[in-house]
Amino acid sequence: MEKLEKPKPLRKAFRFNFPQPTRIGQRAIGLEGIHQAYGEKKVYNGLDLDIERGERTVLVGPNGAGKSTLLKIMAGVVPFQKGERRLGANAKLGYFSQHRADTLDPEKTILDEVRDSAADLRDDDIRAILGSFLFKREDVFKKTKVLSGGEKSRLNLVKFLVNPPNLLLMDEPTTHLDIWSIEGLILALQRFEGTLVFISHDVHFIRTLATKVLHINAGQVTAFAGDYDYYLEKSGMEEDARAAAVL
Repeated sequence: MEKLEKPKPLRKAFRFNFPQPTRIGQRAIGLEGIHQAYGEKKVYNGLDLDIERGERTVLVGPNGAGKSTLLKIMAGVVPFQKGERRLGANAKLGYFSQHRADTLDPEKTILDEVRDSAADLRDDDIRAILGSFLFKREDVFKKTKVLSGGEKSRLNLVKFLVNPPNLLLMDEPTTHLDIWSIEGLILALQRFEGTLVFISHDVHFIRTLATKVLHINAGQVTAFAGDYDYYLEKSGMEEDARAAAVL
């Protein structure tokens, strides 16, 4: 009689009570009369936009519509030719992008980087968090200079979670994560009491988190004051909406 191996228990999404940020003003960030172009290509021409405290806003739209550009304008990392960008009272802004690894010290270990961001956390908690984002056992002692682009992206994500800003801008945060790490990130962001603006190609991630949708197309921004399913219903553009989540 053939013996069957006992099935391994399913891994659960990581749960941790991440710290909450300080309270921001009612208007988290505002853009007024923004003009932005790359050479002859105009992206935005007189854009006005307000993001309110506590909103979880997803940017959707076709490829090349300007979603990442808008997020970078909000983050202050892309210059614009005309207009004004105003941060809310007591705003502490954080911009997460899978392409931004320049904030890491190449001579520090993974563990040290997180320690520096969350001095009040015990090492056991830090290692548990890192493990849930695919940094296992001795990996935490690697110096950041030897990490791949994906590993640096995941490490920066952990640093945001353990010391969150009250205005968090995220461009494709689920890239390089497995399904359980994504669920852990969703749990953390559901409990996040700050303001979130994000771009994602993961429809489950969008559906679970978004409380407001901004549809971007040809330099025009249309707001839908509801979740992703509300957007699908009110826009009447199901096919476009599916394409909107694909960058």
